[in-house]
Amino acid sequence: MSAKTGRPVVGIDGLGFVGLATGLAFAARGWNVVGFDIKSQVRRAIARGRTTFHEEGVGSLLKAQLRSGRFRVVESINELARAADCVFLCLPTPSGPDGRIDLRPLATGVEELGRALRTVPEYRLVVVKSTVVPGTTEELVGATLRRVSGKTSRQMGIAANPEFLSEGSLVPDSLRPSRVVLGVSDPRAARTLRRLYRPFRVPVFELSPSGAELVKYSANSFLALKVSFANEISRIAESVGTDVDDVMEAVGSDPRVGPKFLSAGPGFGGSCFDKDLRAFTRKAEDLHRRFRLGEAALQVNEEQVEHVLRLVRRAAKGSLRGKTVALLGLAFKEGTDDVRESRALPISEALLALGATVRGHDPVATANFARAWRRTHPRPTSRLRLFTSVSSALEGADLVVLQTPWPLYCSWRPAWTQRMRDPVLVDLRRALNPSKAIAVGLRVVALGRASPAGKGSPRRRRAP
Repeated sequence: MSAKTGRPVVGIDGLGFVGLATGLAFAARGWNVVGFDIKSQVRRAIARGRTTFHEEGVGSLLKAQLRSGRFRVVESINELARAADCVFLCLPTPSGPDGRIDLRPLATGVEELGRALRTVPEYRLVVVKSTVVPGTTEELVGATLRRVSGKTSRQMGIAANPEFLSEGSLVPDSLRPSRVVLGVSDPRAARTLRRLYRPFRVPVFELSPSGAELVKYSANSFLALKVSFANEISRIAESVGTDVDDVMEAVGSDPRVGPKFLSAGPGFGGSCFDKDLRAFTRKAEDLHRRFRLGEAALQVNEEQVEHVLRLVRRAAKGSLRGKTVALLGLAFKEGTDDVRESRALPISEALLALGATVRGHDPVATANFARAWRRTHPRPTSRLRLFTSVSSALEGADLVVLQTPWPLYCSWRPAWTQRMRDPVLVDLRRALNPSKAIAVGLRVVALGRASPAGKGSPRRRRAP
């Protein structure tokens, strides 16, 4: 408890996307928060008010909570264990080679926390915020903590509390979550977590730890299914001569469906959907079940890259060998510098395999893309180059592929068109307004839309 207020202190173990956003949200709601990360460079940066990733609003929120004194960084897991009454584990659970989640980083962190808790006489609640398959909180985290720390269930509580954050909107999602899901098996843990979340004034759902873990995977799987559904419909829309956005707008107006995650594109990426679907399908296999819808969503996502290449070849009017393709947008979505599972990676690989030269640009994710590329392609190639300006990336391009709909690209400048050898744009997000494309002299081939910009029937509008 805080010596000054007698109120519980929140601890965050792991200050990445989820951990930092969670800690800052608790601090903004009035709780005292201490954070720890195993990487010293991360601790130093955050203690000085600098974030280690690009996300709108996180930097200003961090500075505000550091000034308030409600958020501070500690230098050891021992200090975190002594200071925090409730420790949230926000450690990575990456995908393993077989699709199952790699629990080694979490297991290592749990062992370290367990050793730190040996000398802490007071009750502690440990909450798993990391995304883990059902059964992990009790079977791995709880069992390991009790074995290593020597604490009984009366001295230490274990709970699950999955996150539902979206990159690009971390601040609003963490400050105003749509709901809170608690996986609890004892009354004291439930009371503590309900108290911590009371200032957020949102619906709270209480389940078992395995139930809460299943909610997380079920939610992400359903959203991924919606994305893959829209992508399948986009291919049909092109074939029948209509606009996928018109179709999905009408479909999403049904309250039983909802409009979100029905925007067709090159496929889903990021740190969650692909990883979670693979882990969930593998967990189902371990339980002697099959998650067929998840398997299908993954297959559609992989096939969407092949469809992108068909659009590119159509725009190029034939072979890509010897052609120069500008790829605009390397992050998996706008608003973040995260390139994990970004469709820009397989698209670049495929373009190079077809003999093209790729010139890439992104407002914030270029360095991360370069690092990700080097991890899987250690031999450098002169046919993939990254640029710091749009105009440089477009120089001499035979066509351009718009992969991430950053506002910068949507406000296309006529001077950019003039840098291209052939003013053709493959718009994978239908981000560029057709009238804008005509005004700047571009011919557009859009995913999910049958006719190039300026031709065909006008966009259908809803009746007033």
